[in-house]
Amino acid sequence: MFETHKLNDEGFLAVKRFKSTLSVAVSAAMANLPEGRDKAIFKTKLEEAVFFGTRAIAADPKHFTEIVNYPEVGDEAK
Repeated sequence: MFETHKLNDEGFLAVKRFKSTLSVAVSAAMANLPEGRDKAIFKTKLEEAVFFGTRAIAADPKHFTEIVNYPEVGDEAK
């Protein structure tokens, strides 16, 4: 359920490009939005989007070297 994908060099660069590309646009948007609840929600949703974008990149088989799996309920004895 809680897999961790260890990124290889290509995966690390893909995540770096992804975040760098979004950073400029997000910074400009944040600078132009008035303070308040809507801006806070906007920021939260962007953080969520970046998390899932990064996760998608990491899940691509060409971007990781290993998958670490963690035990689930009932698996502890194995």
